[in-house]
Amino acid sequence: MSSDADRNRHMATQLMNAAMTYARLILRRYGELGPFGFSMSPEGEIARVVLEIPRLPQDPARKWKLLADHVNERARKGKLQAVALGANVSLAEPSPEGYVDAVDMTIEAAGGFAMQVTVPYRIYGGHLRNLFPRRIAIGKPVTEQETECRLFL
Repeated sequence: MSSDADRNRHMATQLMNAAMTYARLILRRYGELGPFGFSMSPEGEIARVVLEIPRLPQDPARKWKLLADHVNERARKGKLQAVALGANVSLAEPSPEGYVDAVDMTIEAAGGFAMQVTVPYRIYGGHLRNLFPRRIAIGKPVTEQETECRLFL
């Protein structure tokens, strides 16, 4: 493997770990998850992508578009070297663990690297006014090695 491929894989792993930590926290707290993103600066700092809009749309597709446009603009200005955008999805077929929900992530880097990762999960608990707290079980991630780069054009 080349050093670029190793670097891209390392960045993707860092972004996926940050994104899944956030997804688990939000799912545990609220039981649902809207579109979200994490970016990596040229210096290697990872931060959640935040939209500076007074009122975010309730429609997940509209929020996803706003996040993608925001990231695309920052990438064009050279403020990002990699990004992960994620959203909650329902799987067409259950995962090997029997989970039907997943976090679907697009991870891209400035050099044209892009991959799609789907992480199945199941929520346990959260019943009786949270008398039984929510617990999030994560399944085995499914990775599509190469996808089309859309954000870093």
